[in-house]
Amino acid sequence: MGKDGRDSVRVTTTLTRQQHADLERIAEQNGVKVAWLVRRAVERLIEHAQGPLFSLDLGEGHKNA
Repeated sequence: MGKDGRDSVRVTTTLTRQQHADLERIAEQNGVKVAWLVRRAVERLIEHAQGPLFSLDLGEGHKNA
């Protein structure tokens, strides 16, 4: 994604308070923003997802999230 945002889209999601707190803690420890962590996690998921996402161990209740 370019810094000017020309080749990007905005995605909105809801996290639990604990998930958000954990992300904030990890971001603080690593000197990055939460948004950067989320983008990196998405990049890594895309890199490693070969085939349907359901082959990942997402657990019950997450298939339609």
